[in-house]
Amino acid sequence: MNGRPGPGRLGAALTAAGIDATARELAEVLWLAERMGPPAARPADPGVPPPPPSRLPPPGPDGDHPPTPPPGSGDVYAAAGTVAAGVAAAPVLVRSARALPGQRRIVRALRPLRRTVPSLRDEEPDEQATADLVAETGRPDLALRPRRERWLDLTLVVDDGLSMELWTDLADELRTLLAGAGLFRRMRCHGLDTRHPGGPRLKPRPFGSATAPAAPRSGLPADGRGMVLVLSDTVGTAWRDGRMDPLLSAWARSCPTAVLQPLPQRLWPGTGLPTSARRLQADRPGGPNTGWRATDPLLPLDLAPPGGVPVPVLELGPVHLAAWTALVTGGTAVLRVAEAGAPRVAAPPGPHPEAAGPAPDMAARLALFRAAASPEAFLLAGHLAAVSPLTLPVMRLVQRAVLRGRAAPAQLAEVMLGGLLRRSPVEGADEAGGPRRYDFRAGVRELLLDSLPARAALDTAALVGEVMHHQEPQGRYAPALLADTAGTRGLPPGAAAFAGAGAPLLARFVPAADGGPITDLPFGTLAGHDPQLAADVAAGRWAEAVARGEEVLERLLAAHGPGSPEVLAGRFDLAEWIGEAGAPHNARRLLRQLHADLAGRLGPDHPRLLRLRAAVAEWTGRSGEWTQAADGYRELLVDQERLLGRDHPDCLHSRARIGFWLAHGGSRDAAVDVFADLLPRQLRVRGADHRETLRTRANLASLTGLRGETDTALRLWRELFPAVRRAFGPDDQLTLATEAEIGHWTGVAGDPAAALRMISAVLPRLAAAFGPAHATPYGFRRRLAQWTGESGDAEGAVELLGELLGELGRWLTPEHPTFLSCRGDHAYWTARLGDREEGLGRLRELLPELESVLGHDDPYTRWARDAVAELEGAGPGDGADG
Repeated sequence: MNGRPGPGRLGAALTAAGIDATARELAEVLWLAERMGPPAARPADPGVPPPPPSRLPPPGPDGDHPPTPPPGSGDVYAAAGTVAAGVAAAPVLVRSARALPGQRRIVRALRPLRRTVPSLRDEEPDEQATADLVAETGRPDLALRPRRERWLDLTLVVDDGLSMELWTDLADELRTLLAGAGLFRRMRCHGLDTRHPGGPRLKPRPFGSATAPAAPRSGLPADGRGMVLVLSDTVGTAWRDGRMDPLLSAWARSCPTAVLQPLPQRLWPGTGLPTSARRLQADRPGGPNTGWRATDPLLPLDLAPPGGVPVPVLELGPVHLAAWTALVTGGTAVLRVAEAGAPRVAAPPGPHPEAAGPAPDMAARLALFRAAASPEAFLLAGHLAAVSPLTLPVMRLVQRAVLRGRAAPAQLAEVMLGGLLRRSPVEGADEAGGPRRYDFRAGVRELLLDSLPARAALDTAALVGEVMHHQEPQGRYAPALLADTAGTRGLPPGAAAFAGAGAPLLARFVPAADGGPITDLPFGTLAGHDPQLAADVAAGRWAEAVARGEEVLERLLAAHGPGSPEVLAGRFDLAEWIGEAGAPHNARRLLRQLHADLAGRLGPDHPRLLRLRAAVAEWTGRSGEWTQAADGYRELLVDQERLLGRDHPDCLHSRARIGFWLAHGGSRDAAVDVFADLLPRQLRVRGADHRETLRTRANLASLTGLRGETDTALRLWRELFPAVRRAFGPDDQLTLATEAEIGHWTGVAGDPAAALRMISAVLPRLAAAFGPAHATPYGFRRRLAQWTGESGDAEGAVELLGELLGELGRWLTPEHPTFLSCRGDHAYWTARLGDREEGLGRLRELLPELESVLGHDDPYTRWARDAVAELEGAGPGDGADG
C-alpha cells in the first residue's frame, strides 16, 4: 500500500471518531478528496476561526468584521441594546457553547430511519434488466426500475411562544442538524403560534413575523410516508387548556408524531402537558399513532384503559430518540405519553410576569425559586447577577464556566422560567436580529449577590474568560463588546463584564512584593512629564490622553521600577483618564487594585489613601452602582472626620456626594436630610458663593419639588438663580440648569405655556454646555415633551418622548427612575393622543415596577396611579401630584 492506509484502517479511524459511513459514502469521500485542491494557507496566528457568513454581525464602520478578543485583552461585555455614542468599547465576536449538545449521538440514534424504499413516482435505468432485454429481444430498449429514496419526510414544528425564546438557538441547531444528516426524503420546518386568539396555528417559519398561516396538514406527504416532531416546552396557555389537542390529534392520525421537550423530565410536572408512562407497540413501520397499542407498563388494561391518541413526549437526547426510532420502525418502546383529545382538567395558567397588581415581594419570590430550583440553577442565578447586560449566549458561557461538567440546558431553563428575569424594555435591545437582552427584576440582583460569597461573584468574569480560551471549535459565535477607550461603541451604565483576564494595566503595573514604605505620592503629576499629554488632558481629549499616558508610564516604569512613587501616582492619574474616556468600570478596578497595593506601604490613615477611596466610590457611582457609591462615601466619611475634623472641605465634599448618589438611586427623603444638614456647614466653611454651596442649594430645590412641594421648590430656584449667575456667569452649566428648572416648576405651578417657552429657549445652550451623554439635557427634553402635551399638542409630546426613549436606552438601565418615568409619560400621552387602550395597558404594566423601584408613596407613582384612574374613567386616586 506504499505506506498509505487501506480502506479498513480508514474505516476504523472514522468509526473511532464517531463517523459511521457506508462503503458507498466512503468511496464518494475518497473520490472527492482526489479532486479537491489542498486547503488554503492559514495565517501564522489564526486565532479563532472566522464564523460562517450567516453568523457574522453587520460590518463595522470601516467595512471589516469585528475581531475576536485576544487572550488577556481585557473585559468583555454582552452586546445588547442600541449602540451608544462614545469611546468605551469595540465590537468583537466570542464563541459560545452549543445550545444542542451531543449532536453526533443524536444523529446516530436516528440512523435507523435512514432506510430507503422504492419510489412510487421516480424511475431510473436498470442496467442489468436493460442488458437482459436487449439480449432477449434484439431491440435497443431501456428497462426502468423505481428509484430508491429515503423512507420518510420530516415536518419539524417549532413552538415560538414567549417561553421558547430560551430555545431559539437550540431550534436553529436542531433544524440544521436534521436537514444535513441525510436521514429524510424531504424536511420542512414550520413555526407554531400558540398565542393566536383563534387557536394554535402553523406559520411558514419559526420565530418569524409572517401573519399568513400555513395549513395544518402543510408538509405532510400525501403517501403517508412522513413524521411530525413538535419542539416545545409546553408551557404556553394553549398546552394547558387543551387547545393544542386537535392539532396534535390531526397529525397523529396521519403519521408518527411526537413532542420534543427541551426541559428534563423532572420539570415536566410544571408544564401544561400531562404525561404518563406507556408501553407502545407499533402495528407496522411508519404507521400513525392511532395504530399503536398503548398499555400501562405495570397495570392491567382494565385498571389503566387507554384515553385519547397517544403522543410520545421525548427528552431531546439520544436515549429517548433511540427508543422513538425503534417504535417508528415497527418495534416496541416504553415512553412518556400525552393523550391528545382525552378529557382533562386544564392546568391553571401561571401569573404573567408583567401583570398589573401589587409589587411582588422579591425576597419571597427568590425564596420560592430557591425552594423549587436545583442547587445548580440557584448557583447559576447568583453568578448571572454579577453580569450586566444579559443575553442568552452570555448566560450559556457563564453556565459552562461556573458549573463545568454539571452544566445542562435545564439549569438555565429553571432560571429563565423562575420569574427572576424579564425581557428588557429598552427599545432596540434586540434590533437588527441581535441577541435579546434580559434583566433581573428590580431588587432581585442585589438579593442574589448577597446569597453568594463576595469572592465567588468577583470570580465570574475570570471563570468565563478561562473557558472562552478553551471553547469547542464547533461552538456558535455571538457579538460582544471589548472594553477599549479607542472603541466606537459605548457601554451602558451599570454594565458588568462576563469575561476578562483583568484590566490590561493590572498585569504590568503591580509593584514589587517587597516594596518598602513610602511617605507620599504625587497624584496629578503624570501629565507634567510630557507636553503633549498635558495638552490632551487640559483639552479633555481623554482617549488621546490614555494612549499617550500609557507610553509615558511605560517610560517611568523602565526608569524607576514598578514600586516607585512616580509610577504609583501615574497609575492613579491614568485610571482617572480611563474613566473619563468612557470606561468607568475599568477605572474603578484599577483604582481598587492600586488601593490594595498601597494599603501596606502608606498606612490606612494616609491622606492619599483617603483620596483614593473617594475616587473608587465616585467611579462606582459613575458605573451605575449608586447605592454602593453612597455606602463607599459613608465609610470614607467616618475616617475623614476622625482624621481631618467634621468641617474639613473633604468631609463636606463626601457628604455632598452621599446626598447626590442617594438621590440618583431614588432615596430622595434621605438625600434631602443629607443636604439640609450639609448646607449650614458649607455656608460657614466655604461661603455663600462657592460652587459646592450653590450645588447643595440646587439639589435641595430639586428634591423639594420632587417631594411634591411645588411652590417651595419654585421659590428656592428663583432665589438661587441670581446667585449662580453672579458667581459663574450666564453660560455656566449650573446657571443654565437653574434657568430651565425655573421654567419647569413654573409649569408645575399652573402655567404650561410659560414652561414650554422658557425650556425651549434654554435647551440648546444646555445641551451644548453639558454634552451629548449627560443626563441633565435628557431630563429637560422629557419635561419639554410634558409641557408640549399640556399645551395641547399630544402628538408632539408622543413624538418627542419616543425619540427620547430610544436615546435613553443607550445610557440608562431599565430600572432607572428617569427611564421608568419616561416610559410612563410616553404611555400617558399615547392614551391622550387617542390610543387609549394601548396607553392604559402600558401604564398598568408599569405600575408594579414604579412601586418596586420608587416606592408606593413616591409622587410619580401616585401620579401614575391617578393617570390610570383618569384613563379608566374613574376619579382621582389617593393624592395626585402634577
